[in-house]
Amino acid sequence: MSVVPDYVFILPVVIIAAWILSWWGSRRVRWILLSAAAVVSVLCVAFGLHAMGPSADPRTVGCSPAIECVDARPLYLLAAGLLGAGCCLVLLILTLVGEAIRIWRADREDREDREDGPADG
Repeated sequence: MSVVPDYVFILPVVIIAAWILSWWGSRRVRWILLSAAAVVSVLCVAFGLHAMGPSADPRTVGCSPAIECVDARPLYLLAAGLLGAGCCLVLLILTLVGEAIRIWRADREDREDREDGPADG
C-alpha cells in the first residue's frame, strides 16, 4: 500500500490532459479551462482545510499511537488541491510563453509579407 492513494493524482492528470487538448481549440477555451481548473483546485484545498476538525486527544479516544487518531481523507483532498494548484501555476507560465511565441511568429510573418510586397504575377 502506498502512502498517498492514487486518486490524489486524478485532478492534476485531468488538468494536464485538458490543457494539452485545449491547444487544438481556441485561445478562449484554453484560458477558460485553466481558470476552471484553478477554481476547482482552490475549492479542494478549502474543503480539505474545512473538513479537518480539531485533533483528537489519544487518551480520550483510545488510539495509540496518536497518528491513528487522524482522519487522513481531508489530507488527501488537500493534497489533490495543492497538486492541482501547482499544475495550474506551471501551466499558466507555459501558456503565457506559448502565447507569446505564437504572437511573435504571427507578427514576424506579417512583417515578412509586408516586406515582400504584393505579388506582380
